[in-house]
Amino acid sequence: MAKAPRKSKKGKRASQGGSGQDKQSLTSQGGRASEEDPLAPGTSGGGSPFDSRWMPLALYTALALAIFRAFVFSDQMLLGTDTLSLGYVARAFFADALRGGHFPLWNPYILGGTPFLESVAGGDSLYPTSLLLLVMDTYRALGWKLVLHLPVAGLAMFLWTRSLGRSRPAALLAGLGFMLAPYMVSLVYPGQDGKLFVTALAPLVFWAGDRVIGRGGPGAIAALAASVGLVILTTHFQMAYFLFGAVGIFAIFRTVQALRSGRDRGRAALRFGYFLAASVLGAGIAAVQLLPSVEYVLQDSRRTATTTDAGEAEALAYSASWSLHPEEAVSLVIPEFVGNSAGGSAWTTQTYWGRNVFKLNHEYLGVLMLLLAGLAFLGSPQPALRQFFVALGGISFLFALGANTPVWRMFYEVVPGVDLFRAPSMAIFLTGLSVSTLAAFGVDRGFEIVSDGDAVARKRLLRYLGGWVLALGVFLVLAATGLLFSFWQAAVYPDITPAKAEALVAATPFIQRGAFFALALCAAMGAIWWGLLRAVIAVPVAVALMAGLITLDLARIDLPFIQTLDFQRWAQANEHETFLQQAQGASTEPFRVLSMVQAGQDVRPAMFGIELAAGHHPNDLQRYRTLIGMEGSGVPRNFFPQDERGLNLGLLWALNVRYLLWPDYQFGPLGLEPATRISLPDGRPYTSLYEIPGWHPRAYLVDRVVVEASAPAAELVYRGVVDPRTEAVLGVAPEPEWGLEIFGPGPTPAAPAETVPPRLGAVTWTDRGPDQAVLQVSVDRPALLVVSQNWLPGWTATVGGVEAPVVRVNHSLQGVPVPEGTHEVHLAYRPGSVFNALWISGFSVLLLLGLAASGFWERRAARVGDGWSDGESPNDPAAS
Repeated sequence: MAKAPRKSKKGKRASQGGSGQDKQSLTSQGGRASEEDPLAPGTSGGGSPFDSRWMPLALYTALALAIFRAFVFSDQMLLGTDTLSLGYVARAFFADALRGGHFPLWNPYILGGTPFLESVAGGDSLYPTSLLLLVMDTYRALGWKLVLHLPVAGLAMFLWTRSLGRSRPAALLAGLGFMLAPYMVSLVYPGQDGKLFVTALAPLVFWAGDRVIGRGGPGAIAALAASVGLVILTTHFQMAYFLFGAVGIFAIFRTVQALRSGRDRGRAALRFGYFLAASVLGAGIAAVQLLPSVEYVLQDSRRTATTTDAGEAEALAYSASWSLHPEEAVSLVIPEFVGNSAGGSAWTTQTYWGRNVFKLNHEYLGVLMLLLAGLAFLGSPQPALRQFFVALGGISFLFALGANTPVWRMFYEVVPGVDLFRAPSMAIFLTGLSVSTLAAFGVDRGFEIVSDGDAVARKRLLRYLGGWVLALGVFLVLAATGLLFSFWQAAVYPDITPAKAEALVAATPFIQRGAFFALALCAAMGAIWWGLLRAVIAVPVAVALMAGLITLDLARIDLPFIQTLDFQRWAQANEHETFLQQAQGASTEPFRVLSMVQAGQDVRPAMFGIELAAGHHPNDLQRYRTLIGMEGSGVPRNFFPQDERGLNLGLLWALNVRYLLWPDYQFGPLGLEPATRISLPDGRPYTSLYEIPGWHPRAYLVDRVVVEASAPAAELVYRGVVDPRTEAVLGVAPEPEWGLEIFGPGPTPAAPAETVPPRLGAVTWTDRGPDQAVLQVSVDRPALLVVSQNWLPGWTATVGGVEAPVVRVNHSLQGVPVPEGTHEVHLAYRPGSVFNALWISGFSVLLLLGLAASGFWERRAARVGDGWSDGESPNDPAAS
């Protein structure tokens, strides 16, 4: 087919105005996006303040610093609940290792030891902003990573909407509304940084994907691959899954548009192939994090108990948990409606009356952003594109409601992988992205109506704005009279509990205030548009006023979720921690501590280098959880076979527990003499540290074993059927050359603590690191060296320089057979899944660099359009 002549850029630009978007309106708006550079100034001849290339970044950065001023201009720590429970401890461990020149593969400090990279215990350890850990204190680096992502989010949305042909003012407002959106910023308080990172990067992935479909070329492919890789390296795979699914559907939509336009169909199909290849390349870049994590989570993590190994009803309940509910749905427009549990202000303190247990973030979309998005349907160009984002936003919203609508259940049954996730509410960020995208179209449509002088369109605009004011006015009246709450409890939420009803009473004045505030904001926005229509407000002034209203609306919701604490005070060692550090320094034998503070979920002692037998971890080993009897975030009950005060010494010995940190205030004192005690001001015991009678070494020798097939290994250990000091339970039958005695489970319990078991030989630690150890072992007959540390296939061993197997012992621990004599035993964690994936990542990065360089030189040499035969691409407004 003969190629049509290429249009000149001037002619092409003129052909893309569309729907009355004449030169005057374009000038007043600051101009369309430059095809080569969406950040470039518009067409207003330098007279508009929006023409500065750096204005968006400067504005977004200034606002981010202002929002986080309590952190930025202090030496405080940003408060995040997940950060305090594990995030800081894991990142501090990682930072210390990096500063020592070592990348850790195993974290020995929590729950008997866990893999570091596969279990994503360090979260975004391979994400670029983790480099901040090398140049500042860990607690400051964690906060700055969040601060930096706000201007990134704003600039990404600006770039994305400019690439869709939106004006600079419209894109500026869209970016502002997106970067300050509470569905992203409020994630600071629960410490859910991975969710925030993915949300911030989402427009960038859409932009890069659309660029590949619309332009092709190595530079576009490299941009998409890099953005996909970045999202995966945030390690929030659920959010990444939702984002990639949405972008993939958008790429199909754009490809269908190109095919239906009658242009070169072969080229359109080829570019979709480029899109798929770039996505695979992005996954390859992040393979070192992605592949080992997927393998671990599906095979070894505690997540298997609620997903792959769970019954149908249990798996369904797990996946539907933490959905949005009708109350949260209303709060997308009136943010105070559902209340909150985060504190930080009066309206977010003990006011949550929704159906989840508590609420520490907010999904507010912004009433003004919704209003502006609605303007897009007063005759804007690109109707198919607008309809796509209405569909994306609507479906994401219905999915976020979980089991409250059929939409989530359809995805759960049909779409692979959805049944592995919980908290459908996470999908709301796609609704927010859609709203911000449509808001850019809405602003431009409003400016078109202002500049065109179409009386009918002007009346429609005023009626639309009046409709918002009327609807919010009715809502305010219903809230103020109490009719709204009576109706809600009678018809929508009839099974509200007394506690939640009390919270609703506490929230009522804030809901009424919020309704008034929403009404006032929409009335003010309507007044700005009325002023534009009457030519009493200039466009730059109107945009500045709109930006101020949007900032006011969103920032007032964001601020309660940005709280700080005095890190130095929080991180100061107490009496127990100081004692444990001193005991650890004086001991040649490593030991663990069982902290029953926070019902066994306490990880604070790990901040001070103390290894724990319990703790909190989102992806710890399921076998170890079975051994200690811990479900979810519950108490490790197997340590207490009778009640909380009866200690299971056999299990404590098996897990090398020397000290027990005990919450006297919760369970009452134990009948032991405490090593240290912290008392309340009135003298009552608060917490005590007890030494376990007859505590057992981390590494020791046995020559009598039970094979697990004869009885469940975990039960044999925690029920005291075997004495873990002299006997072991093997996961596999021992080889004859190991020389071990095999016996059946005996009927007698383990020997009392006062009885010191005979030793087969001597075990001495000569070197020990996070993922390796060297021991000197002397034994007078073949034996099994038991190491009280979690087993995974990646552990390797050599005995006297000869490779030896590392077998699973006592259901979840390690064992190495050693022959008679004196030997040096080397243990190291070298997971094949990580090192194999590292090769994939290395090759992918080299390919990415090659594509990026090729794209750079191609662009520099050619400086031409997008390469379509008729001079257009699916990115262009005219193509829709």
